[in-house]
Amino acid sequence: MTVIGIILLLIVIFIVYVEFKPVKKIKKKEELINSLSVPEFPKEIKKYFVIAHVHTQFSFDSLGKPSDIKKAVEENGIDFVFITDHNNMDYKHFEDEKIFAGIEKNTDDGRLLLLGGELPVISHPNNFEFEHYKWKGEFKKDYLYEIVIPKDAIVWSKKKTLAVLLKNIFLFPFKRNLVHKWNSLIPMEKWMDLYFSRARGENLIGGLDLHIKVVYQEHTHGLLIPSYIGGFKWIQNHVYSKKELKTKEDVLECLKNGNLYVTIDYSLKDETKRNSAEIFGKYNNETFILGENVPIGTEIYCKFKRKKAVKILKHENSPEIITENNEFSYKIQKNGFYHLEMFEYDFKIGSYYFGFRPIFISNFFKAGEQ
Repeated sequence: MTVIGIILLLIVIFIVYVEFKPVKKIKKKEELINSLSVPEFPKEIKKYFVIAHVHTQFSFDSLGKPSDIKKAVEENGIDFVFITDHNNMDYKHFEDEKIFAGIEKNTDDGRLLLLGGELPVISHPNNFEFEHYKWKGEFKKDYLYEIVIPKDAIVWSKKKTLAVLLKNIFLFPFKRNLVHKWNSLIPMEKWMDLYFSRARGENLIGGLDLHIKVVYQEHTHGLLIPSYIGGFKWIQNHVYSKKELKTKEDVLECLKNGNLYVTIDYSLKDETKRNSAEIFGKYNNETFILGENVPIGTEIYCKFKRKKAVKILKHENSPEIITENNEFSYKIQKNGFYHLEMFEYDFKIGSYYFGFRPIFISNFFKAGEQ
């Protein structure tokens, strides 16, 4: 074999190795499934798409304009966006009924967001790379915990990030996507272990920390790198509400209460690649949504659309159910926090799943927690 042939072979081996990492051995746990049939999603529960932690030209390190934000909202069918520019709320001059100004700032405790200028979010709690990100304060129950941010995944393991980037460069002529499978970098199990060890009780939210670094603009909507249109698909908060959300205060109340789940690397166009779900609880004739306190005996109903995905229902961060079924229910028998995680994969051999990566995490049903 020639030197060129050896180099090409090594490149192919590298691409295949990185493309189908990580590999996870999974043993299904389905004995506690109560039913594989889920009733119709309650009509009284309304759903909304919410984006949080976005930077515009009013941040010193971003170039995006308010008109670019509005275009991305229209393109992606987003209901509400929370802008969090560094150390200012200048976006307030461009607010409308869907897009609200907030702020990101350094404090003595660490990096903090104020969504809408009022709801505190501990930002970058899993980022230990930079001193000003490290949270040194109390994990207060009325704060939100930003569980997933793309930047934190990137800096968590620089070697893995470099490998994924190189692999995506090689695949770019075929995939046309330099952030292809970026979510393979997210160590969801480690992040949730961290959360339960220090911040149990805070509600979760997903954040983008999206900055526009390059702009080529000869007309109203030019080339943005990265783009709001593409970036708004990376992390979305799917908010549930028992009433119609009309104002900023309505949305903030749902976020504060944890009435949401977070999707990662979400496809709006391909039905089989959507990470959306229908999750609700029933006890007698009462309906419960994520973030609410529920009585023992509550039936949790879960319905997913995603194929080739492992769904895990956890109690206090320990798996109760591990299944690939798209519909199932579970009856709560113990006090504590229950949440759901979902992981996609490329293929499996026996109990080994290749390309195993997170695409979904929910807030909590709080059984016996008052």
